[in-house]
Amino acid sequence: MKRYVLFALLLAPIAAGCGSKGPSGTGGPSTQAGQNSDVSAAYAYARCMRSHGVPNFPDPHVSISGNHGSVGFAVNPSETGSPKWGSAQKTCSKILPAPQSPSQDLARQQAQKRNLLAFAQCLRANGVHDFPDPNAQGQLPLPTVIAAGVDIHSRQFLDAAKACVGVTHGQITMAQIQAGINGTQ
Repeated sequence: MKRYVLFALLLAPIAAGCGSKGPSGTGGPSTQAGQNSDVSAAYAYARCMRSHGVPNFPDPHVSISGNHGSVGFAVNPSETGSPKWGSAQKTCSKILPAPQSPSQDLARQQAQKRNLLAFAQCLRANGVHDFPDPNAQGQLPLPTVIAAGVDIHSRQFLDAAKACVGVTHGQITMAQIQAGINGTQ
């Protein structure tokens, strides 16, 4: 019998950018950026646990629902009682992101919404006049962007995106935009 040890990694609850086929179909580059870094940390944690004496430590189970997600590990309870468990966990725990308080999470969400709004405003100022503002959930899903009449394959869009990506403070990258345009994300 396995016990589920859940590490609730605060996956970015804001979907952004020029869209993608995110895990739930509504996510975008910023959601995936946040998720990717948290998921990468979870995989690194699993590798660390295995390399520090817990050879059967599993890879994480990732669950995405809407704009929220969690990362958990199905751990055999016999493993948690071993002497190497405590030592490995002490060594490896610094790999995982620290939990955020509700006020920290709210502040992060508000900053992400401001970044996305600044991105939309910058795109409009750079000639992509129909680019929409983020929705009430702070998202810019690809279907919404396309429904607004934005041709994400146009040179004008690409040039404006290059000019505006910096206003997102790393929340959206050109690689993510290009992946969304190419349909690979």
